[in-house]
Amino acid sequence: MEFNLERDEHSIVGTDIAKPGDMVELGSSGSRMPHLAIYLGYYGDRNHFYASNGTWNMSRGFSSPFLVSNFAKPHELEPILSKLSADATLEDFEKMKEEESGPSREDAKVLIDRMDAFRAETESVYQRNLANLDAAHKLLSYRHRFRYMSLFQMADALLPNSMRVEGEVSPAALYAIHLALTRVEFGFRPISSSRALHRRDQLYEIFPQDQTDLVEKVNLLARHYIVAMARSKIPGNDDLANAWLGKFIEQARTAVKNSRKIREITPYGILKPSNGGTIPKPEWLPISKDVIQFLELWASYGLFEASARLHSNGAMILRAIGMYDDMPLNQTTAWTFLQEIGHIMPWEVPSRYKVRFPDTEIVPGAGLKRQEPSIEASRRTDIAANARQDVCSPVFCIDAASTRVIDDGISVERTEKKDEFWIHVHAADPASGIEPSSELCKYMELAPDNIYLAGHFQAMLPAELGGNDGDYASKSLIEQYSLQKDCPALTFSAKVNRRGDVLDYRIEPSTLRNVVYMGPEDVSRFCLEPQPKLARGTELAVGQKRGESDYEPERKMVLAKDLDQAQQDDVLLLYELTKAIKDKRLEKGAWPYFFPRPAVTVQFDVTQPTAGADEIAIPADPYIHVGMESSNGSALVSNSMVLAGEIAARWCAERQVSVPYRRDANMGVRDQEALAYARGELYPLIAKGIEPTMSQRAELSRLTGGIELAAQPGPYFLLGLDMYAKATSPLRRFGDLIVHWQVHAALAHERAKGGQLDPARDNDDVDAKMAFSQAQLAETLPLLQLREKLGRAVSRGASDWILMAVARAWQHDGNLPEKIVFTVDMQLREGLLGHLDLFGLDAIMDADGLDGRALIKDVKVADRFEVALADVNVHAGQILVKALGRIEAAGKQDGGATAQ
Repeated sequence: MEFNLERDEHSIVGTDIAKPGDMVELGSSGSRMPHLAIYLGYYGDRNHFYASNGTWNMSRGFSSPFLVSNFAKPHELEPILSKLSADATLEDFEKMKEEESGPSREDAKVLIDRMDAFRAETESVYQRNLANLDAAHKLLSYRHRFRYMSLFQMADALLPNSMRVEGEVSPAALYAIHLALTRVEFGFRPISSSRALHRRDQLYEIFPQDQTDLVEKVNLLARHYIVAMARSKIPGNDDLANAWLGKFIEQARTAVKNSRKIREITPYGILKPSNGGTIPKPEWLPISKDVIQFLELWASYGLFEASARLHSNGAMILRAIGMYDDMPLNQTTAWTFLQEIGHIMPWEVPSRYKVRFPDTEIVPGAGLKRQEPSIEASRRTDIAANARQDVCSPVFCIDAASTRVIDDGISVERTEKKDEFWIHVHAADPASGIEPSSELCKYMELAPDNIYLAGHFQAMLPAELGGNDGDYASKSLIEQYSLQKDCPALTFSAKVNRRGDVLDYRIEPSTLRNVVYMGPEDVSRFCLEPQPKLARGTELAVGQKRGESDYEPERKMVLAKDLDQAQQDDVLLLYELTKAIKDKRLEKGAWPYFFPRPAVTVQFDVTQPTAGADEIAIPADPYIHVGMESSNGSALVSNSMVLAGEIAARWCAERQVSVPYRRDANMGVRDQEALAYARGELYPLIAKGIEPTMSQRAELSRLTGGIELAAQPGPYFLLGLDMYAKATSPLRRFGDLIVHWQVHAALAHERAKGGQLDPARDNDDVDAKMAFSQAQLAETLPLLQLREKLGRAVSRGASDWILMAVARAWQHDGNLPEKIVFTVDMQLREGLLGHLDLFGLDAIMDADGLDGRALIKDVKVADRFEVALADVNVHAGQILVKALGRIEAAGKQDGGATAQ
């Protein structure tokens, strides 16, 4: 399958990679004070650390809320690293642990002393600023709104100017603030895309005072209720009957009982599917509303730290309700309670609540709420009105018929040389008519990518926005700028030969006169593009299908067979040329193939049950279909979009124009190692149809450093490019829109001065002429990367739909595959982690799940078992399995562990 910009960019390599010498914070179950540790590297499938308490530690994965980059120098690490061989296996390291032959305190004396000194400096800062740091939430929070600040911004508010050295706050001072935040049970939450202190996108979400007041209020209610329960054993005492929490409990029991008349409860984080109906609408008392909001904060948003005492309040409330006696009194049961009382729908996606975009609100059952901008005030006259080139040759816009936003098209132009051609990639051009830094710009920046989560699609630029605005009342912004006849475009052009060499490039504004709409699968078949082979057990459906969508595209779709001969020749030529360009990238080590991923379709019952004014209507459960992608569209499209991104990056870099370049964080320093590893370990597997494991992909990530946004270009190993910037979807991606604004500003400047920008001569002047200065982008890009990361996390909520379908099929519909295979990915002391041959879902097999068929210590990575499901927790995102039999490598089952 071909590269998919939305899906695959972060599926191979991630971001936020710790490097040897970084100092990190590691949690400690035995102490409230976390340990500091020096990260040593990744050897034997484990991360290695040396902690300030004098211990050498290993972990497969780790999440540190605080990191100081380059804390230890290479020579300080040498005594420890000399004891850790990069070729050693996990078994070797565990034996070293047992024999105490690993790094010693003496080896790490310099590091321990430096960490102790850092801790002492931190404590000194804390004590000198005790009043402000202990009152951090009161000083920093808003009354009713969430606030988002970095540690640097907090330092400006909490620490005196005298704490700065040469204008900078020391890492120890920042760590003192971080410790102050962690000592508040409920008030702050880190939402950073990076832990490194040298980056200013280490954002914290600061909860509003009305929320912290509510949590404290419910905490007091719970304590009073516990006291009242104890006193109720005294004859004649009526404290329990008069307890405020008791009034909520009475209402909650009634609501739950009414719900169970039409929907049964399950322990799987969902209610039993039903055909819908109505339940009485409770008239919640103000105190009840407070408790429900507390339970929502606890169960939905996961805002309480694991060690917070507030968890006991949630469990106590569930116990007091008395309707969940056979279920664990945890957040999953609280989530179920919210479903039963009609606060959320039974099929709400839990993952949506785990991610909050700054300055937005989650709308239950829908998307995100943002404050709508003034569209008219955000418009400008076409900045390229007198500079557009007419494009009269056919422009092929290749998108599914159901696609409503058409933001890219492709055309080809022949030259006087028979083996040289211009490939033109035409992108929608909203930047030409929207002011940068306008209200609309800021609105789109809050949700900078379209989020494709079934049932909860969220557009960066909603289709209806601008449809009733001033002189543009007949068209929304999407309708105005989607590619169509006579529309504006920004065209990225590359002169290429049949060998795939890029000989020249340019960018220019254009007007499209001849647009041809085609479907990607049709184009793929016409070009004889190879299709992926799908594995067994790749389809599952639950619920009642309610017919196909009644959406009919307004544009006329054309089949490849109905094109005239010249147009067919253009399509085939474009496919040939873009494939040759991709082959050049493959020679540089680009990832060759992306395996099909699960695709989820959800259909809701649009027929609502008739509900009275005092009732809540509960529709029937949705139809959920899960399958594997049969196609990733057309290679012609994906290869052309990557080419346009290369052109955008090269054009801007040549002029030293700052844009959101996508690059490897290690800047190619270890690319030769990455290439050797990819060609030696990963690509041979892919050629055999075997998808590399997460551990193998993580190793490549460590060599490349992961992908980051930056205002300067750099190499992009995954694509086999020296530089790259996304540029072809400005109606769906804010980063692309920034590129367009910068390009338009540069083009306007070139037209005004009558020649191409010369960085050596015009550099200072150029920055002032750009839509965004280098300083502005330095502030914008870290937040953009954070929001993009949050968007990807929400999109991964599709796994919640898959778990719902699996739970429903397992317990109710009975249409799971007859045989499910569990493949071991990792061995732990308490069990096995692995994945199923059912959409690649992660699963756990604990010691009980092995059912005596093997000892955990005797199971190796890649071993396989035939299994049955033991538990599916949709809310927690977890599957437990039970072994039915062990599968030998040759495909035969172990005679001592036959399936029962």
